[in-house]
Amino acid sequence: EDSQPGTLNDFLGAMSEDDVRPEALRRFELMLEEAARHAEEAKKNAGEAETSARNAGISASQAEESAAHADTSAGDASESARQAAESAAAAKQSEEASSSS
Repeated sequence: EDSQPGTLNDFLGAMSEDDVRPEALRRFELMLEEAARHAEEAKKNAGEAETSARNAGISASQAEESAAHADTSAGDASESARQAAESAAAAKQSEEASSSS
């Protein structure tokens, strides 16, 4: 430039963008960046929450199915116990009939 060193024109010509940009504008830009980061993080968290909800639904279905199988097994065990008791009673009657003959 054609300004003499130490003059006002020299000083004004040497200013950088940081010297010209108001502090409020810098803070606003930082707030925008932070808001964008938070929005991206919220989007990511929403996706993870959706996945967790889907997995919870699958687990609930599997638990329900397991409970149904447990009920069936309990019924089968009860029937087996009843049949075993009948067999034991029949064996006892057979034994008593043999000993009285």
